[in-house]
Amino acid sequence: MIRTLIAGCVLAAPLWAAQHEGIAPLGSEGLEVARRQAIADALENAALFNGATVKSYSQQSQQRSSDNTQIRGTPAQDYTVVREWTTQSGFLHVIIDVQPPAAAEAKNATVTPTAATAAVAPAVTATAQCGGGDYKRKLLLAHMWVQHPAQTRDLDRLPEGIQLDLMRKLFDSGGFLPQKALSEAAFDLQPQFADPLLQPERVRELARRYAVQFVVGGIVRDTSTSGERYAASYGNDLREGERKLELNIPLVNFTQLGLKATPAERRFEFELFVFDGVSGALVNRHRLAGKASGQVMQDRATSMATEGFKETAYGQLIEQKMQEAARRITQDIACIPFSARITRVEKNRVYFDAGTTSKVGVGDSLQVYRVAPGGLPLAAASFEPSMSLGLPEEIVGSLNVTQVQPLFSVGILQGSGVQAGDYVRFVGRGGQK
Repeated sequence: MIRTLIAGCVLAAPLWAAQHEGIAPLGSEGLEVARRQAIADALENAALFNGATVKSYSQQSQQRSSDNTQIRGTPAQDYTVVREWTTQSGFLHVIIDVQPPAAAEAKNATVTPTAATAAVAPAVTATAQCGGGDYKRKLLLAHMWVQHPAQTRDLDRLPEGIQLDLMRKLFDSGGFLPQKALSEAAFDLQPQFADPLLQPERVRELARRYAVQFVVGGIVRDTSTSGERYAASYGNDLREGERKLELNIPLVNFTQLGLKATPAERRFEFELFVFDGVSGALVNRHRLAGKASGQVMQDRATSMATEGFKETAYGQLIEQKMQEAARRITQDIACIPFSARITRVEKNRVYFDAGTTSKVGVGDSLQVYRVAPGGLPLAAASFEPSMSLGLPEEIVGSLNVTQVQPLFSVGILQGSGVQAGDYVRFVGRGGQK
């Protein structure tokens, strides 16, 4: 199909004309493959005619070309093949009758962002603005290190709480499919060194085993307290870090009722690391720090990542920093193309591990590539092994998505030599049609 519209240009309101034509070449794959491609082309024409948008990008490398296409807008639902025929020039033509979707009005409804998602939503929009499509990215939150464990004795399960809170925020943003690894870190933090030892190969291994595109790690640098404030105390209601004030007066028992001194302020300093899972390279790192005043010691009744903890002064500080962390992560990877891993190849049918939950749709065309066999990591200018720039890769071809399920999709391959373990990618930067 020859596209005549510009990416991002929305056509008039849906008209749902009944019949649309699709064309596909009759290649060596046979009539059935050509028929599926022609029907997909006709459905694409129907969607474009009724107000959809298309983003397309072509790339050629070493005499191989790849195409990337993503269609978003009013979808076609039920259809019937009315007629098909072949031409002497080697093309199959189909005419389909498309039925209008029952939920078209619901698709056009305005969604008001909630307070929980408003902080991340602007950064999520940046992904589409970079031309990478609006796909959801798979991301792993690795174990979070605590540099000074003695400072966190009152903070029950601080690393797990940070992971859980950040995972919720990334999921609610609508741009990610996050998961967490409780005991596996993306790097090592050694006591004799302030800076962690980055390990790109470990990052790549985590990404392979958890089937994610990005890996995020972190270090809690500081949770120290300062100052004192005083409050009434009864019995032994002392938390970690508090002390009770007693008067030494004969015959008077002040052990039950008295005053206690509790820290008045507390710092929270967190360092965030964002890695590309395919290459293991460090994408960016951020320092997020602040100070809270008031109730800064954790009560056993208000555990980390609970609503009760968020009502405390220190819980609100951590909540703000996790929102900032979610924004930083989204901004860091906004312009990195979406990719997913190929899990099975059956002749020209390719299965990969991203489906409707990742916003993959029928008709999307994706680039197929692999990390160059035997390719060594590209060294940084400093030649520091932990700061490698990534791995060389090669384009294998492209595929057209013909079937989508919640967690995987199936596409028809245009190319040869594709293997399980290769990747599919949507590249929409530059050259958009």
